[in-house]
Amino acid sequence: MLNSNSLLQIQDAHEENFWPSFSDVMMVILMTFLLVTVSVLLSNTRLLQDLRSNIAAKDQARQVAATTLKENATLEEQLDYYRQQLNSTETELLRSQALAEQTQASLRSTQSELKQAKSLATTQASTLAARATQLSSLQQNLNAATTTTERLQTELKETKAAQEAETTQLRNELQQAQTDLTQTKADNAEQASTLTSLRLQIEENRKELASLEGEYSQLDEKYQKLLKPSRSAKGKTVVEVMYTRNGYSLRKPGDSSYQTVSSSELNTALSDLKLNHGNNLYVKIVIPSNSGLSYNQAWAFTRDTLAKYDYYYQEDNSVTAPAEEE
Repeated sequence: MLNSNSLLQIQDAHEENFWPSFSDVMMVILMTFLLVTVSVLLSNTRLLQDLRSNIAAKDQARQVAATTLKENATLEEQLDYYRQQLNSTETELLRSQALAEQTQASLRSTQSELKQAKSLATTQASTLAARATQLSSLQQNLNAATTTTERLQTELKETKAAQEAETTQLRNELQQAQTDLTQTKADNAEQASTLTSLRLQIEENRKELASLEGEYSQLDEKYQKLLKPSRSAKGKTVVEVMYTRNGYSLRKPGDSSYQTVSSSELNTALSDLKLNHGNNLYVKIVIPSNSGLSYNQAWAFTRDTLAKYDYYYQEDNSVTAPAEEE
């Protein structure tokens, strides 16, 4: 960015280049005018000298002729001589007139050149005036640019100071953030360790709860058996359901063998039987010894199936049937 000293140096250079150029142009115009004037004066002086020499020669010739005529010639010879002198004088006069015309033409040409020189001088003066106006405008623009540069330099210094302060603040905040991040990582590691311990404890509690639920279900079943008549297939419509790790098998009333079905087909068949037989449907759950199921799996299937379809559990409102599978 240019400072005020650079701008002043540029201004001085422009002024130094402008005024010598103006002086050179005026000097060339003046020299041209002087040369043309001297040329015209010399030409006129030479013509005047030639004319005076011709007149003096004519006078001398006349005198010589007069003297010669008086001494040697007759009147007729004098007349011839005068005729010859007259012809010679006319010739000299025509020559002098031609020379005068040539001089006048040269003078007119010189005057035309002088007018052109004056016109050129006027044009140069106008150009110089325009350049002076342009220089004044440039000077004003330069002053305005100098003022703007100084203002921008001041603003730049203020901006740099503000940016340095902001950078310092950001560095401090970054250091604080890094410290907080280190502390947060340590806290997170501690929390992760605590969360892992809690998950292990919850898993153990779930296992304990599942075991307690199984024990409670057994006790509840025994208690229900003590309160109401035992469950019996006598006089009921019996449907047998076999459950193994490989899937489900169903033997409907009147069928001689089991049929392999999917979970949805099993639920559909049991729902249809329940709809047809209502509280007269006895569901017999068969879990083979080699079924490959755990005790909890076998117990959960038995409980859920009986709760949904078996007459004994339909009459007992204390047992809540599980939601229908979609």
